[in-house]
Amino acid sequence: MRKHSLYFALGMMMTACAPQGFDAVQNIASDTVQDIACKDQQLETKLWDGLKTYLIEQKTIPTADVMKEAFHDQVEKLSEQNPQLTSAEVKRLNADLDALVDSLLSEAPEGERVETPEQLLMLLSAIDVGDRTTVFRSYMQDKVRGNFTQLQKTVQALDVNCSNDNASSGTPSTGGEEETETPTTPTEPSAPVVEEPNRDYEWHKQQALDSGTPLSVFGGRWAFATTYQSCQSVQLPSLNAQVPNIQGISIVGKHSDGVGSKRQIASLSKVQSTHYYIKDMTSYGQGCFNVRSNPLIYDYGGKPYATTATNAEIDMFKNNGDGTSVLGIDCSGYVFTSMATAGLRLKSGRALKASDAWAWGSSSYVEPQNNGLTCLNKISVSPTTTMKAGDIVAVYGHVLLIDKVGADPFGINSVKSESECSKLTSDRFDFVVAQSSPNKEGIGINYYQARDYLPTSSKMKTGLEKYAYYTCLSKFNGKTYTPNVGTLSVVRHKGTADCMAPRVKMARESCIQSCSSLQR
Repeated sequence: MRKHSLYFALGMMMTACAPQGFDAVQNIASDTVQDIACKDQQLETKLWDGLKTYLIEQKTIPTADVMKEAFHDQVEKLSEQNPQLTSAEVKRLNADLDALVDSLLSEAPEGERVETPEQLLMLLSAIDVGDRTTVFRSYMQDKVRGNFTQLQKTVQALDVNCSNDNASSGTPSTGGEEETETPTTPTEPSAPVVEEPNRDYEWHKQQALDSGTPLSVFGGRWAFATTYQSCQSVQLPSLNAQVPNIQGISIVGKHSDGVGSKRQIASLSKVQSTHYYIKDMTSYGQGCFNVRSNPLIYDYGGKPYATTATNAEIDMFKNNGDGTSVLGIDCSGYVFTSMATAGLRLKSGRALKASDAWAWGSSSYVEPQNNGLTCLNKISVSPTTTMKAGDIVAVYGHVLLIDKVGADPFGINSVKSESECSKLTSDRFDFVVAQSSPNKEGIGINYYQARDYLPTSSKMKTGLEKYAYYTCLSKFNGKTYTPNVGTLSVVRHKGTADCMAPRVKMARESCIQSCSSLQR
């Protein structure tokens, strides 16, 4: 009895002295080594999701030394359960795990000067999906891929038994690359297969498809209305130069990257009376989030809240990301949400999960095929094809959706000769953008007339005027161009079966199920 009490006391002392997140780190190591024993081919998924979950829940950055120690403990247990393992094999396995941990928790964060768990969460998410937007990230892609390849090679050579303790629970993978079959091609080419149809969502989606609205546009509108918890928000006229700025938002500093501004609500009453999308809202339905009392504004680095669970919802009403404490998201957070809630994968074969909202920044979309966005292609322009509703426009620093286009989006019908093509300017453009942006002093998610929006963004304006130029040239010479302007790209979702998936739901989307229409 005394011996048992002594062990209990020692265990309590060890737990009390353990660093913060000790149990969580042990769980990551246990789940990963479990896959080594059972060879479930989910090693990468378990490690990525384990690290992301740790950063979300613990709100601290795990040290490489603590993580390596946890892996060594689990490898020792594996060795005890498999006495046929040689000391050389154990040493090699530990060395491979150490190298991987050093890459993820030492070299990567040091190379990007990571200071917060939120910054590391977004960095690891970007590495997970294949981001190569910078020289360093491209280097880390190759480094981490090499680490995983070496580890998998070592694992496959091991002769180990999958004990009952190590056996997989049979639950589906929570993320990463899917090993399951590609979903069956839908009857409607652009409609995803939904495992558990939401009748109200399905009704709105079908209404959109029947009217010829692309799924990405519908997803943008569903995300927009859900974010504002309002049917009328989608149907308000698009912003233009005459809509007044919001009052009551203050800039309180710069983001750690020295680029984006940090915003806070200085006067709630002023925001409530001047925010274009909430100023006329007087009440919300039962179960809805009161956006008027807690407005969502533009939050540089802000992302929708999510967990790594397969069925996790995108939640606009919990603070997340590397922004400030205000509710709101940045541009890439809105674009991802729009695609995901419509069942549009960004990477072929990758599980469509809410947590990937952290993964792709705006710059990833400029060269999509280089950054893991294999379901997106740059558009071509010709005498018969041009930019369409549902296309994504990206520059380094911003990304947006095209919500609507007129019959002549770039205004080339008025051009009478090829020599006039170089004189096309954005004041002739006829399309509407959907975005989360700092316009109107920090409005956040908005619809904006392009001709009025583009003068506020020189990079977007210059790049799209070049697309207009090439579209105009094709009118006169009959050629097809895939513009490569360097700083801006217009990309389009493939809509193929391998790029479709069951959609990601949004928190509190039931609030807009009473909407008669989400058409604009």
